[in-house]
Amino acid sequence: MQKKRLAFGVVAAQASDIEQRRIMQGIIEQSRLQNIDTVVISNIYNPDTNFFTVDRKIENSIYDLLSSHGLDGIIIISEAIQNPELQNHIKEKLAERPDLPVIVIGAPDADFLLPQFEVINTDDISDIEEITDHLIEKHGFTDIEIINGPSGAEASSMRTEGYRRSLEKHGIAFDSGKVIEGNFWMNSGQELAKQYADGIRPMPQALICANDYMAYGLLDEFSEKNIKVPDDITVIGYEHILQRMYHYPVLTTYQRNRNELGAEAVKILYSKIQHRKYTVSSSLRGRFIFGDTCGCGLCSSEYNQELKAEKTEQQYRFFNLFSDFAERLTACKSMSDYVTALSNFTYMVREIDAMYLCLFEDWYNTSPDGNVTTVMNCYTIKNDFTNEYKTSFVIKNDVSSILSYCSEPCAYYFNPLFFDDRYFGYIVTVYQNPDTYDSIFRNWLKTVSNTLEMLRMKNDISYLTQCQGLSRLHDSLTGMYNRTGFESAVRRAISSSSKDTRLLLLILKTELFSENIHFDNQETKHKTVKEITDIIKSLSVNKNELCGRISENTYIFALLGNYSDDFCSLLKDKLICLLLHATSYINEYGTDSFVCITETFPVKDFDYEKVTNGLLDKINSDIALKTSRQSSPHYSEFQKLRNKIYLNPSESYLSDEICQKLCLSTGYFRNIYKKYFDISYHQDCIRSKISMAKFLLCTTSMSITAIASKCGYEDEKYFMRLFQQNTSYTPNRYRMLFQ
Repeated sequence: MQKKRLAFGVVAAQASDIEQRRIMQGIIEQSRLQNIDTVVISNIYNPDTNFFTVDRKIENSIYDLLSSHGLDGIIIISEAIQNPELQNHIKEKLAERPDLPVIVIGAPDADFLLPQFEVINTDDISDIEEITDHLIEKHGFTDIEIINGPSGAEASSMRTEGYRRSLEKHGIAFDSGKVIEGNFWMNSGQELAKQYADGIRPMPQALICANDYMAYGLLDEFSEKNIKVPDDITVIGYEHILQRMYHYPVLTTYQRNRNELGAEAVKILYSKIQHRKYTVSSSLRGRFIFGDTCGCGLCSSEYNQELKAEKTEQQYRFFNLFSDFAERLTACKSMSDYVTALSNFTYMVREIDAMYLCLFEDWYNTSPDGNVTTVMNCYTIKNDFTNEYKTSFVIKNDVSSILSYCSEPCAYYFNPLFFDDRYFGYIVTVYQNPDTYDSIFRNWLKTVSNTLEMLRMKNDISYLTQCQGLSRLHDSLTGMYNRTGFESAVRRAISSSSKDTRLLLLILKTELFSENIHFDNQETKHKTVKEITDIIKSLSVNKNELCGRISENTYIFALLGNYSDDFCSLLKDKLICLLLHATSYINEYGTDSFVCITETFPVKDFDYEKVTNGLLDKINSDIALKTSRQSSPHYSEFQKLRNKIYLNPSESYLSDEICQKLCLSTGYFRNIYKKYFDISYHQDCIRSKISMAKFLLCTTSMSITAIASKCGYEDEKYFMRLFQQNTSYTPNRYRMLFQ
């Protein structure tokens, strides 16, 4: 399905913060007016702060969605993205699409910018100037101090400049000693309040706090020290982050015009896509939110709105604290149970119209670095648009499919689901109104992630229990047939088939020359075995196949039917391509560490022992040949080179440079290479690229153009000709053979 309208991506971090929510409300409102979908991509923890002791990098996999071609433009809320690694990750993703217009909101570091980025921001200078003007003109103060953020921060410099301009405009000398360095957090406000109270620092007539957090810390400490505000000192904050009812007296603050800033970003982005000129608004001034800390009196309507919002938040906080949400999800034993339970608790998420749970097909993989599939299962958890509940499939890192579900422009929030170092996928919440989720929803998401891990562990335990209880016919590590079980299964299959049927047998022997391989632990061994097991099982054609592990490093595959010799060759070719791109296995053992053979046999008068022994003899002959090469001069260096070529086929490996490193002549290098691997160096480099192409054709839905580029060919037509020369098939035809 195709998306119905333009879609603008919004890159946030910990998007529950009020500062970002106000920007996103402006973005969503303006996008709806222009019939544009909004796609907000955000992590949950944003671990650049000091609150998190656990590495949360895996959650930033959510930003891989920036690769989606369903996004027509990007808005970045830069002030939330302070983690340098996250900045680089986002920058790398957007560098891959230099034609995509990007608007950056805030004051980003220069290292974060790319040529296609355009930066906009509110006028901090004018805002602080207006606050200072108010203290001078309305209240008649001349002794005014400001507590700012870190001295090196651009936001601190801009706010100091606004303060200076107002003083000089009114004939008051600017004194840098009255600019106090803070850290934009409550503790620096508390520390300043102690200095005032203890007489360490003379108390001015008024203090401007460059954000509300520092003002709250100051007010709390003043209450402890019995300093009266505004009688003893007038205080004004900046930002209006709410929470005023938790501090006394109620803070007078100044709200930045973040809503209009978000709307302005949409207007600029849309004009770029339409190739129209647009003049950026010069008026993004904010407004005062009056309280009791400056003597102007509390604005009751503003305060009542805050109280109403707080009551609503308290209601949802109650739902999350006292419901049996976590217990119900933890008790689930299947994905079907889980989706049903999740649907019953969507009332705990405020104002949503729809919700989708998108998990990788192999999200339950026992290996934390799984999720290599490109297909995701998308479960409908809530759908107030059509009341249609279904499970569909979406492509990894593609938002288009989900955007096609709604007939009206909406806001879509994509948040990661993960546990420790496992990335399960993401959850999508959909809003028709310009609403955004808050910190309570973050707790809801944590519960979903944690209980998904519980469900995954139950499946693991169930699997292990099954393996331990398997009969003598199964291999305990892979769950496939063992030697006895496979022979028995083949005999049963043959006995029930017609006499003109043929049996295709494929035998794979792996981990050759493994006596020099030392694993740090059993996990590495199990990972490579699982890779091979998954590859064997992926050869499935009609689900009547038999798979076995008949020894520590020997796998066997059987298929009944009238299959041609060409099909045998293709099946073997597919297995080799998949194995050559099994990263863990090749890194541990190398490209020359396996032998594969396949043949077909008539089932009439079939002698299992004779046939399998014959195939194993042929395999052993091939192994003997490979073994004889092991002691040859330079073989290990040549093998390492070949491993590198096949693991990274798009790279350029010039033979002259290689010969220079190996101290060999070009002619000798080429002769030895062909002797060792039965193919010339040049042709093997081409084969590695074709092998990568086959692998991508078999395992992904990537376009031919993308595959050609991935294999190092910028000319798609040249790639297609080369592919056909080496395989006798066009890329599309080859892909169809394995669908």
